[in-house]
Amino acid sequence: MCRTNSGSGKTTLLDVLAGRKNSGEISGRITFNGRKPSSSDYKRIVGYVEQFDTLVGELTVEQMLEYTAALKLPASTTAEERRERVDEVITRLDLDKCRHTVIGSSLVRGISGGQAKRVNIGLALITRPKVLFLDEPTSGLDSRTADEVIELLWQLARDGRTVACTIHSPTGAAFQKFDDLHMLNEGKTIYDGALSGVQPYFENLGYQKVPEMSLPEWLVDLTSNSPRQKQSFSGPVDMDEMEAENYGRNFAAIYDKSHVRRRSMVRRESTMSVVVEETKDEAAPSQFSRLLTLLRFRMVAHYKDGEFLGTRFGDKIVFSVLILSLYWGIGNNTDAQSIQSTAALLYFIVAICGYGAAAFVPSLTLERSLYYRELSDGCYKPSTYYMAKFIEEGVLATITSLIFCLVVFFGCALQGNFFLLFISYYLTTMMGIILAYAVAAVSPTMSAANAILPTLVTIWMFFGGLFIVFDKIPRGWYWFSWTSFLRYSWGSMMLNQFAGEENGMLPIFYGDDGQAQNILEFYGMEGAIMNSIGACLGLLSGLIIAFSLVGVLGLKFIRHDKR
Repeated sequence: MCRTNSGSGKTTLLDVLAGRKNSGEISGRITFNGRKPSSSDYKRIVGYVEQFDTLVGELTVEQMLEYTAALKLPASTTAEERRERVDEVITRLDLDKCRHTVIGSSLVRGISGGQAKRVNIGLALITRPKVLFLDEPTSGLDSRTADEVIELLWQLARDGRTVACTIHSPTGAAFQKFDDLHMLNEGKTIYDGALSGVQPYFENLGYQKVPEMSLPEWLVDLTSNSPRQKQSFSGPVDMDEMEAENYGRNFAAIYDKSHVRRRSMVRRESTMSVVVEETKDEAAPSQFSRLLTLLRFRMVAHYKDGEFLGTRFGDKIVFSVLILSLYWGIGNNTDAQSIQSTAALLYFIVAICGYGAAAFVPSLTLERSLYYRELSDGCYKPSTYYMAKFIEEGVLATITSLIFCLVVFFGCALQGNFFLLFISYYLTTMMGIILAYAVAAVSPTMSAANAILPTLVTIWMFFGGLFIVFDKIPRGWYWFSWTSFLRYSWGSMMLNQFAGEENGMLPIFYGDDGQAQNILEFYGMEGAIMNSIGACLGLLSGLIIAFSLVGVLGLKFIRHDKR
């Protein structure tokens, strides 16, 4: 394990070694047992524990480890073997007491910070990696918990696993668990060797450890440009004070000529000859298997979460009650005002699917760190993750859409076929969700996504057909109206409501030529596309597919975490 100062590039070093660096330029090559491993081999060999815990808050500790085991262990691993591996990790990390406790979140009380850190380490240990990288595993922990984590890592190293760990401001007790210490000052090595030899090394240079300071504090203070305490220095007797100070603080030059450096070179050569036993290459789980795992753990957990369900059902209940109070029994009236109000109602129903999609933006943005960590771990492909989210929302939207349509269709006495209204509304709901996913995937922050989404919906509302009829849209803008999902959603609902019905045939408007028009003729529900419910729903489905591709490609090629 190693200890480095803030801003020295320790996280960058670990990211490069673990194959997770996604910005800048990297030169050289990383070898394992003298050869460069493939990407899949390296993910199996190396485990990486990030500085911040990225866990699924709705799962228990045991479920989180089972979920990770199902995603990462070879396809040939049986359910019993995965269970044994999970039990092994739980026992090894002393997590038995919180095995069935939910991990929790900022809103739900769960396991402690130290337990969360152990779970995060357990996710890497599931595959029994030969090398374990950890980036500041004690960040955010109190000193006692931090010491416990370091003790755990020390035990893992003693079990024969290579542990490379960076740590910021360790306690004296934690620092004593380190095996080796490599110290840099202004980019140059000033010490590389056993931790037990660092204090004698600097004391031999003429410095004496300050009694009231711990060893790591003393080393940092000694080698900093602005030490907090005057260091006691005793150089050669024939030097004056200025020469002695310059000699004593030229640590890089002294190290280059020291016996410590020569021992370090010998140790490094001997280490390079060590061959680590490699595990046999086994087929990873298929993407379909990983999709089922995501649904079995993540979807089921969300369906049990009141906060998750509340945002999905809440707006449907509120708007259905509001619509009933305003439009009760209006659908089959034959007066001009009722017919026009019904058309506006259908447009409003379509529009709230777009604006209500803002509730789905956090589904991707708040999970972004978790998604990036699992993607780097090789748990799944972006398309698999996206499909899991799509199915999760699609199944639930079936229920919410059915409830909403039952209330509105019968409460407002709408006409036509109930099933056609339901499928139109369901596809519009899914269009809103997919649009939210696409915006969230390409936007750098949730604030940006929440600003872009309603702007897009508002722009498309102008071209949906209600505020300006299709025939009156300027020629330069007319093409854009075909991109508006509201056009097809509203068109299918209008055709279902008025086509072949008595109130749909009444001449309540007049065209430019003075001829009387019914409501469908007035709004331009004619021609090869807009007079066909099937064509409208087909084009709406096409937009869903198109924006789904935008979302998948955004997840695949746009990274908002520059490491």
